[in-house]
Amino acid sequence: MELTIEIRTKPGKFQELYQTLLGLLPTIRKGKGCQECRIYRDVEDGEVFFLSGQWEARRNLEHYLRSTNGLGLLGAIDLLSERAAVKTGENAPWEGIDVLKRMRNKG
Repeated sequence: MELTIEIRTKPGKFQELYQTLLGLLPTIRKGKGCQECRIYRDVEDGEVFFLSGQWEARRNLEHYLRSTNGLGLLGAIDLLSERAAVKTGENAPWEGIDVLKRMRNKG
């Protein structure tokens, strides 16, 4: 399952969000079923990050989101972003961050 999160930082919060994402990256990659995870910065708009990951199955992503580290990721996005959008597949539409919160609460 492909996951892309587009995150626009709040004014003045770029460095804090960047450091937080860098700190979470190793734990995301160690999550069961995580095949790949990377952070990208938009070259045209430096206040935008993309977190891109590939998971074996949706249930693996849901399990990660229910973990303490998953809660940390969602909390950082809530606290440090002005806006976030989520795409859960190559041809899926962009949705709000609530899609990940629903995945976390499932099960």
